[in-house]
Order: sequence, then structure tokens, then C-alpha cells
Amino acid sequence: MQQSPKAPDPKEDPVSHVDLTQSPEEVLEYWTEERMAAAKPREIQLPEPGSGQDDQD
Repeated sequence: MQQSPKAPDPKEDPVSHVDLTQSPEEVLEYWTEERMAAAKPREIQLPEPGSGQDDQD
């Protein structure tokens, strides 16, 4: 069962980042036609206009 994503903590940076350990060739090899057909886009949640999320600098 897939867990629902938790709401981001307003004090944390909402952007995630991953250090890649595979070469570009390995990444391309991973994405077979079957995996591409079964892939689902990630849901992107943008802050509401005027919420202050983009004013944190």
C-alpha cells in the first residue's frame, strides 16, 4: 500500500534533491519501454499565490 505524502513542514525547504550514483548510460538502460509505459508523473504542488512560501529569502 502506498502512503500518502505528508504535508511539507513550512520551516523546511520543500525542494528535494538526490545524488545520482548511476551514469547517464545506466539511467537510460533502466528506462525500458515497459517501465516508461508504466511510469506515472509525480504530482507537483505549487504554493498558493500570496502564501509567503516564495518570500523566504
